Amino acid sequence: MYINIKTFQNSGLQFDDLIFLCAISQRDSEFLINNLTNDCFKRLEALSLLINVKRKKKDEHSLIGLRLSEKGKQLLSDLEEAEILEEDKMVYDWLSNFYKNAGKEIGNRKKTLSYIKDFRIKSQICKNNLIKLCVDFLKDNEERSNKLQFIFYYPKTVFATRFDLEESWLYSHYLKKEDYFKSIFEEY
Repeated sequence: MYINIKTFQNSGLQFDDLIFLCAISQRDSEFLINNLTNDCFKRLEALSLLINVKRKKKDEHSLIGLRLSEKGKQLLSDLEEAEILEEDKMVYDWLSNFYKNAGKEIGNRKKTLSYIKDFRIKSQICKNNLIKLCVDFLKDNEERSNKLQFIFYYPKTVFATRFDLEESWLYSHYLKKEDYFKSIFEEY
């Protein structure tokens, strides 16, 4: 699980609020009924993160109709999204130059940067190690390496929108030669 600390610090939330935002998003009414404090509820409401939908039965607890507002959904999404670091941009620049020199396509810059960031976070492979992995992948996978964007993640369907490390051609390559890469990777 990833939480963007900078977004959290700027949100006005307290630590417990994260659990309740997740519980509201997951519609876990039982957890909310047993644990949501009045202070937390008022704080989330004051931040305009909540809405109440009409309950089906009049005798149901008021928290059963509790949902995240659009602002609440966006905040929860933003909290899960990592920032693109300078090192991700450096890796992108190096790889895009490498690709241009090889006469290959780069693809969408924004998506590629996002895939590099997601790959770094989920695989814990970064900086020069990531470049070494990419270069080795390019040597072994000429047919799959025509577009830089797709070596990090190639969605199986048009509906696949979330990065999935297990679906990454680059990560599959890493797993095949894991011992080799561990022996050449630098410690950071």
